[in-house]
Amino acid sequence: MKKLMTLMLGMALAFTSIAVTFAQDQPKSDDDTKKKKGKKKKSDEPKKDLR
Repeated sequence: MKKLMTLMLGMALAFTSIAVTFAQDQPKSDDDTKKKKGKKKKSDEPKKDLR
């Protein structure tokens, strides 16, 4: 009985560590991406020479 309990605990530890290793991150929500956006660069305008 003691060996069976040790085997079950070992298997539980192995399976939980595998599950944590392969767990995926949650997808980002739209609110988080909107907050991180900064000002857009104006790439359409030509650069001015200072000379």
